[in-house]
Amino acid sequence: MSKHNIVKATFALLDDNGDLIKDPTKGLSADGIYVADHNGEGFSQINVTAIEAAGTPGWGNGQIKRTAYGKSMPTLALTALDLDFKINQMLKGFTQNTNTGAWVRQLPKPHVAMIAESQSLDGDISIYECFNNIEFVEEASNNSTDTNNEAAYSTALNGTVLTPLKPDIFLAANGVQQPYMIAKSNDANFDLDKLMAETFGGYTKSTSGTTGSTTGN
Repeated sequence: MSKHNIVKATFALLDDNGDLIKDPTKGLSADGIYVADHNGEGFSQINVTAIEAAGTPGWGNGQIKRTAYGKSMPTLALTALDLDFKINQMLKGFTQNTNTGAWVRQLPKPHVAMIAESQSLDGDISIYECFNNIEFVEEASNNSTDTNNEAAYSTALNGTVLTPLKPDIFLAANGVQQPYMIAKSNDANFDLDKLMAETFGGYTKSTSGTTGSTTGN
């Protein structure tokens, strides 16, 4: 089906066991997730490539008898209108220097989980694209002088999608694990709470009704 728009992108940091980090210092918020939808904040592009690739035909007796398919290796390209500065650094795995307060690159990269929500053409149906284990990089930082027009730089993040961190999630009907899931809100058996729990390392909805408070742009 056709889809349009970006409704929101939701992020979380997971530990090496695939569990949600629910900590406002070590994670993205007290409940672990961050919805990038605060004042002036949001994404203008969320592009997913290499979900699949064309197969390689196997020939026999002058006919194509089978096709060999490689692994799914999704990559992400995100462009933000604006993204909270601290959240951006944490998604990339930068850590804050205790002496200067500056943010510095640190390896290994953190495990980032993400759900990107778009919608059907009539806006009545939500589409959710889910990733449990992403490593993000921001390859460049561009600066230009303002003139009679403002020269703004939009944050651009590129992500490599890795194998999910727990063995019993993101499973196809045959039990084979994949790095990418997509869901539609009006499908039979659709359950957003279960989808978020599986993607975000056991996340449970906050009873306070607030999620991912802003940390200041």
